[in-house]
Amino acid sequence: MKHMLTFLLMSLMTFACATPVTPDPKPEEETLEILSFCVPDFPTAKVEIVDSANYINVTLPEGSIVGKAAVEFTMTEGAKSRPESGSVIDLGDNPRIILSLPSGTARIYRINAAAAKSSATGFKWVSVDDYLVKGVKTGSEILFQLPYGTDLKHLSFSVPSDNVLSFEPDITAGIDVTSPVKVKFIAENGVTFSEYTFKAELFAKDRGVRGVYLPSPAHTSSFMTYQSLCRSIDLLQELNFNCLFVSAWDKSCTAWPSEVLLANSTYASAEAGNMYAKYSGGSGDAVADMISEAHKRGIKVILWFEYGFMHNVGKVDWEDPVLAKHPEWMGVNSNGGDCNYNNTDYYLNGYDPAVQKFMIDLICESVSRYPELDGIEGDDRLPAMPRNSGYNEVTREAYKADKGAYPPSDYQDAQWVRWRLDNLNAFARSLGKAVRSVRSSCLVCFAPNKYPWCEGVLMQDWPQWVNDGVADMVTVQCYVTANYEKDVDSQLQYFPDRLMFNPAMILKNGAALLPLQLISEELTHNRRSGTGGESQFWFDGLLDKDVRKLFKLYYNYPVEFPF
Repeated sequence: MKHMLTFLLMSLMTFACATPVTPDPKPEEETLEILSFCVPDFPTAKVEIVDSANYINVTLPEGSIVGKAAVEFTMTEGAKSRPESGSVIDLGDNPRIILSLPSGTARIYRINAAAAKSSATGFKWVSVDDYLVKGVKTGSEILFQLPYGTDLKHLSFSVPSDNVLSFEPDITAGIDVTSPVKVKFIAENGVTFSEYTFKAELFAKDRGVRGVYLPSPAHTSSFMTYQSLCRSIDLLQELNFNCLFVSAWDKSCTAWPSEVLLANSTYASAEAGNMYAKYSGGSGDAVADMISEAHKRGIKVILWFEYGFMHNVGKVDWEDPVLAKHPEWMGVNSNGGDCNYNNTDYYLNGYDPAVQKFMIDLICESVSRYPELDGIEGDDRLPAMPRNSGYNEVTREAYKADKGAYPPSDYQDAQWVRWRLDNLNAFARSLGKAVRSVRSSCLVCFAPNKYPWCEGVLMQDWPQWVNDGVADMVTVQCYVTANYEKDVDSQLQYFPDRLMFNPAMILKNGAALLPLQLISEELTHNRRSGTGGESQFWFDGLLDKDVRKLFKLYYNYPVEFPF
């Protein structure tokens, strides 16, 4: 019994000691945050404060430059910030704002800033990648005119633009335009779009000249051996060219050993005046081999008398073999000085019957020497003379005999100008008659400058040669690339048959090549205008692989020479 009472007493004491004790309350957590944020310079900017991720997303208006700007913000009372509100920061560097409280609590916010994605769908142009052909936009339609033979089933396009664009369907990867295709131009924001209909049409099949000029060997070695000659003509065949113009008269040299030149110069032999004297292989005659190999490949050869009545470039060379033999042939201007164009090109007296006979004899010699030659061509210097010319004694006397008085000192006098133009026009007729008397099938061609500029500067009245039936083909030198389309269109009016007009393009000028985009634009314009093809100056421009690639697209099938 005693023991039981003791147990009960101990149990009561233990229960009293186990009464629960209430714990001390936790201190409240400190709140530290940015409550508001703005960029005063961009009052319409959209701001999103993402507390859960410690970010502030700032979307500036379209087109804004994400750079330095002042920012203003509010934050938890009592907090401090680095940098302070109102500071200028660089938004483009994903800057941070550090908040802190006196207790030591801190928080970092990162700023993500970007300009709003553009809703603009504008563009500069649309072009076909390989052909570099720009589409013609009319309202919501874009028309692409491409060479005959173009495969329209898979063409890719480029769209230069100041905006970020995407397309449905993806025109950059290639689409089928054998029939009209509607294309969405989608803005950067992925919502705004413009829609255009792509249409493609092919030009008519070419029927004109696809020519290229070969200058003298001083400018190219592409034809100086029989092997290189065959290789070069193979290239022309591969690219489907159909005419080769060969420089045959340059700096008192001919492309063959000329007896006419020997008789009118101080050369010791005919071979000394042959610009191809170092040609090797084949028949030993460069021109004969050019004609033979070109004809095997369906290519015509026309001898181009490049220098014409011009004596020299830069200065008068009295030791020149022709001038040394005939110093009286040097042209004279109204001041009694040496006749020249622009103080660079110096001319013989092209009004002198002796000079004219020499030129006709030289040309007819080539026609006789090469029975298979397809034609001859006068240049922008044949027939041509600088406007201020004709004051040689022999010409003055001829004018007096015709008009009863010596020429006026004013070289722009209308009657005096007309007399000299008539003189050169008569030469053109005489040249045509002489060449055709040697061989009636030989073409008589000319490569003048554009009219009327050429008449006002170089006394070339070539529309009259066309009207007189002298010219079979005229390759007008349309070398000013900025005016190419305008110049081509202006010359068409002088041809009763557009097939006669074969504009010359400046493919290579010294070491510089015509940019591929301009080549494409000029070739396209010729087809749009309906010219009789075109010719390239000069051959070595075709050695560039990108140029060859472009011509393979435009000349993707052979065309028979039209004359």
